[in-house]
Amino acid sequence: MMINHIKVHLVKNIFFVCLLLGISVFFQGCKGEESQFEITSIQTQFITNIDNHPVFSWQTKSNVSDFMESSVQVIIANNRDDIERNVGNVWDSGKIETRNNSRLKYNGPKLDNGSLFYAKMKVWDNKGNECAWSKSQQFCIPIEYPKDWNAKWITYDYNIGDTLPVFKRIIEIPNKKEVNCVKLYIAAPGFYEAFLNGNKVGENVLDPGQTNYEDYTYYTVYDLDIDVHKKYDVLGVMLGNGWYNQNVVWGKGMRYGQPVFVAQVVIHYKNGVKIIIGSDESWTWKNGPIIFSNIYAGETYDANSEVNDWFATESSDDAWKKASLSEIHPTKLYEQFAETIQRMDSIQAKGVIAKNDGKYIFDFGQNFAGWVKLDIEGKKGQEITMRCVEELDENGEIDPRSTGIRATKVIQTQKYICNGQGNEVWEPKFTYFGFRFVEVEGLTTKPSKDLLKGIVVYSSLPVSGQFNCSEMNINKLHNLATWTLKSNIHGIPTDCPHREKCGWTGDAHALINALAYNYDCQKFISKYIFDMRSSARRTNNELYFGTSFHDRSMMNKPVGVPTMIVPGKRTSGTASPDWGTAMTQLPWAMYMYYGDMVILNNFYPDMKVWVDYVNAKNENGIITHGLGDWCPPGGNQNIDCPVPISSTAYHILDLNIMAQTAKILGVTKDYEHYKQLHKSSVESFNKQFLDTTNYTYGSQTANVMALSIGIVPENSKQKVAASIVRSLNAENNGFIKTGIFGFSRLFQVLAENGFEDEVYRLIHKKGENSFAFMWDNFDATTLWEVLPIRSLDSEELFYRSHSHPMQAGYDAWFYNGIGGINPSQEKPGFKKIVFKPYLTKYLKNAEASYKSAFGIIKSVWSRNSGNFSWEIQIPDNSTGEIFVPNYQEKVDVSINGEAVQINDYSSDFTSLGEMGSGSYLIKMSEH
Repeated sequence: MMINHIKVHLVKNIFFVCLLLGISVFFQGCKGEESQFEITSIQTQFITNIDNHPVFSWQTKSNVSDFMESSVQVIIANNRDDIERNVGNVWDSGKIETRNNSRLKYNGPKLDNGSLFYAKMKVWDNKGNECAWSKSQQFCIPIEYPKDWNAKWITYDYNIGDTLPVFKRIIEIPNKKEVNCVKLYIAAPGFYEAFLNGNKVGENVLDPGQTNYEDYTYYTVYDLDIDVHKKYDVLGVMLGNGWYNQNVVWGKGMRYGQPVFVAQVVIHYKNGVKIIIGSDESWTWKNGPIIFSNIYAGETYDANSEVNDWFATESSDDAWKKASLSEIHPTKLYEQFAETIQRMDSIQAKGVIAKNDGKYIFDFGQNFAGWVKLDIEGKKGQEITMRCVEELDENGEIDPRSTGIRATKVIQTQKYICNGQGNEVWEPKFTYFGFRFVEVEGLTTKPSKDLLKGIVVYSSLPVSGQFNCSEMNINKLHNLATWTLKSNIHGIPTDCPHREKCGWTGDAHALINALAYNYDCQKFISKYIFDMRSSARRTNNELYFGTSFHDRSMMNKPVGVPTMIVPGKRTSGTASPDWGTAMTQLPWAMYMYYGDMVILNNFYPDMKVWVDYVNAKNENGIITHGLGDWCPPGGNQNIDCPVPISSTAYHILDLNIMAQTAKILGVTKDYEHYKQLHKSSVESFNKQFLDTTNYTYGSQTANVMALSIGIVPENSKQKVAASIVRSLNAENNGFIKTGIFGFSRLFQVLAENGFEDEVYRLIHKKGENSFAFMWDNFDATTLWEVLPIRSLDSEELFYRSHSHPMQAGYDAWFYNGIGGINPSQEKPGFKKIVFKPYLTKYLKNAEASYKSAFGIIKSVWSRNSGNFSWEIQIPDNSTGEIFVPNYQEKVDVSINGEAVQINDYSSDFTSLGEMGSGSYLIKMSEH
């Protein structure tokens, strides 16, 4: 039984979308014969690693249900007069069918780099009605290095271990009242902060995002707020070491060079004239107050060394020296398109513990990534030392083991030396930590909780998802996942925010689905995919992992194959099949969640190189090398899924992605090739590993992966799922034995194969061997590298990180399973939404929402005494196929008060058809 496009007339809400490099503007309404609709926002974005062509995205609002646009038109002008007359003297796209897209890439004549342009847009609906032209939007084309830079890389008299410098340049801008805008372009691979007349420019910290600096780095563009009444302005730059000059942890070979930067101020006048003031030897520098800084170890700040004449327009201090030109620096620059790292939140301390030795321990009650802000009135020369850790030991002292002291040989430390001039407020600039507790040393009086404030720092990804339900354990698991995710998005998806801070490819694909539901990660992950490409360009002598992490040899890594870690000099070897699968999974995720054809198309050659490389290593269809199902309960010695099973399963997933991608891109020959490889690999897998007597592949993870990836024969699926349930109840005190490969897929696999009761049992379980044991017994507020679901049985586990997002993959199922909000491969990017909620017989209620490119999707359901109520919201330009959970029972169903006839009750879920945009109230009761 199908019901197509049930119409409900309503007024829509305005929705916003955040895509690549957003510049938003609001537009006037549009009126057609049968409906009123308007564009509520448009963005101009650039993927500068590819080219400088703008990509336009937009969002509409209508006053009717079932709204669908059909076409779009964009005009671009190089002056306000033409654009206000609706004349695109640079480009007119003409009327273009939008199909499944909410984006249009510019394909006109080359736009001058660094120049200002103006755009307008209008759209048509599927009935032929069109908008009036929108208001105009100004945007600026990125510049290219070196041809568009009138600036030089500069540095200072550097010696290892020296105090970090501050730079200044006094500038005079003529005819300020005729200025249209002033932009600052700046790149400093070791981090920087820029200042204008003493005020920080922008909100970015730890900028720019980490890259392979021998390949390229990013520059950032800021709009400068110039005071028209000042004759002179002073531009200041403070440099850090960052990743570029990291020489404390992992050996001296991690260092690229000394702190350097390049910058230029571009002044745009109303008459089109431009003046450029670039960095050169006329800049001056002086030792600053940061006397030590390392991304791992921390930062020391001496307030007595602050530079008082930094922003004076005339310097009388002879200590200012001329900048020197740098011979070693990145040779490629791209405009930074991914979200920058910023201060995103703050946390108040929950308590202060006084120690007998005069030290105090602050407990923030939450493990997070960032630093602490100090607020103190101290004496001149008084040193305040703050050591940041995740845990306290059995004696109540700080325990730095989980933050990596065995590997890094450092404790995360902030140190401030007071100048004694009244109230002093300070926070570090070029380091960050993962921690919950802070030991403070050097105080002369007992502090209040207000002495320190936790500053939460991560890449400023927009929040895309919200989830909540009636089961406390599920909400707690969700909370642990979200805190762990945002503690590990710092320019790249990291494995942890302290010990390594590295972009392990295996961790990236393990977390991608959970990240995409909680945050708009399109730009962030796209940037990381370029990092993988960058690392794959090199052909180095690298580690090669055989049948396990400890089976190692050396190999000459082929060009096109990524390393285990990207980016950075710490690579940890050639990517294994179960880690490097990120090369296919991540572009595919960008397609599924965002409908991103640009990334999918651009990275198809990279995906192909990866899959062909792994396929060439098959032995009778089996991939035998890899690391395996990482970090099961108790640690890696408990991995019970053989590496050939997990690695071959991932290769089968890669082959399927390649076949589907080739089909989408119209590469017919490749489609047939990878389709056949996929088929033969599945046959080899089942022949080699499927026990057809007991219907098992031998372990929980093996069974889960085989079901999730689509390897299990159709008539065996429920039997294999039943094997998982038998294992869950017979072993490990009725709980999981899975590592990150199995755990992330477990809930979904069980629910989709008829075992929702087992999912609920696992989630609801208490005591030893339960999720609740993590917070009830260990007070965990983030996800540990090895989940503490039972009493720790090894001293080694105390050295494992307590913030590892690779364990967070399960959280996606709370959105697509319990909330029932799923993308569709048929129309990706949530152009078509599949609504199908689980656990409706076990939970009282659940609420999930997701901001897609088209608007807000909502799914809110509740069950009470056999009555099921479900509110659904489908945004404009989207459709939703709705499945009600009737579990083969005869039920009465209504949609917005109108009864729906159901003739077939044979399935657990019954389709109500595909519906257009609108709000729907679905009620279901026992027949």
